[in-house]
Amino acid sequence: MKYLKNSLLTTIFLCSHVSAYSNNHQTDNIENLLIKSLYEISSGDLNDALITIDEIIKQKPNFKLAHLIRGDIYQAYAHGISDFGSSSNFSKDKIDDLKDEAKKRIESHLHSATDIIKSARVTLPESIKNLIYVDTNKSRLYLFEIKNHTLIKIFDEYASIGKNGSGKNFEGDKKTPLGVYTLGKKITQPLSDFYGDGAFPIDYPNVYDKLLNKTGHGIWIHGTPKDTYSRAPKSSDGCIVISNENLNILESILKDKSTKVIVSKLSYDQYFTTDNKIDNHNTFMSYFDSWINNWTLQNYSAYIAFYDTNAIYNSKTFDIWSSKKKTVFENTNDVQIAIDNLTIIDYPEEEDYVKYVEFTQTYNSDLLKQTSQKKQIWRKFNNEWKIISESTH
Repeated sequence: MKYLKNSLLTTIFLCSHVSAYSNNHQTDNIENLLIKSLYEISSGDLNDALITIDEIIKQKPNFKLAHLIRGDIYQAYAHGISDFGSSSNFSKDKIDDLKDEAKKRIESHLHSATDIIKSARVTLPESIKNLIYVDTNKSRLYLFEIKNHTLIKIFDEYASIGKNGSGKNFEGDKKTPLGVYTLGKKITQPLSDFYGDGAFPIDYPNVYDKLLNKTGHGIWIHGTPKDTYSRAPKSSDGCIVISNENLNILESILKDKSTKVIVSKLSYDQYFTTDNKIDNHNTFMSYFDSWINNWTLQNYSAYIAFYDTNAIYNSKTFDIWSSKKKTVFENTNDVQIAIDNLTIIDYPEEEDYVKYVEFTQTYNSDLLKQTSQKKQIWRKFNNEWKIISESTH
């Protein structure tokens, strides 16, 4: 430790001296090498650290953080490192950005959490193979594979978010939105180099965002400029930014519109495993099943009681659509409803009170036979679950 004086690295490694470096195969190789070099520096193994850093730069010559650390290693040979980045000609703001990036990467490496999760927070059909979870506080994107209703973490990657953090409310606030999002088609029109190897939009503002009067547009998951391997933790106008290498690795999953994206301030283990919330889930399912049963039985008063009086249905107000619904109930017989591909996700920041619900609905009656996709937002009011938004397409 004699080579490090009052630097960020000293602070981090003094706080975590019991942790040893281990190669995390679920994290990209470049980050593994970076963490390895920092442990070597902390142990005073400057020769090994230089070899490791040189390997990073050989593979990714545009990785500015690696160049900064390399300069610090050479300075340490002479008289030690007075502060992180003191060997470079970067501006103070740039050094602070790189320092924050190093800290986020190290903190993620030190964070211990299970890779296999069964959670009542999410119910996903077999048709959905993957789930993306973005932890804005840790500047981290996680990819989960879904097998037998179990989430298996198969990959995680450093990610940049909005300049002003997360919790987007309005156009231009430079924050990354929090919520449950669906991926759109990859942007096909020519983009500037700023967006790297591609961009995939998420559906912000979604129906729940609009209910909360949130505004803005153009929130994408995209890559980095060719001269930049990664950006500072808080450096976008609200988008989620990952390296081009990892964007290309994830492209097939990002192109799959069934892949859901959860963006939260909580670490994934906090979100998925806190008390497991099985009772909350079971209570909700009893409401959901009762809603379907009363619809099937054409019990209008019981059915409509599941909707909040401010609920929006296909952009129509409650008074307008509920009146039309009553007429349909009065003139329809022999109703049968089948639900398939049910997705239920607890909404980030309101995990115990709001649920995103999506499913395929097959409706048969004496008047109509129809299969459609339905999206709902359910909210708990005074311990009762009610629908506050519903759309059919």
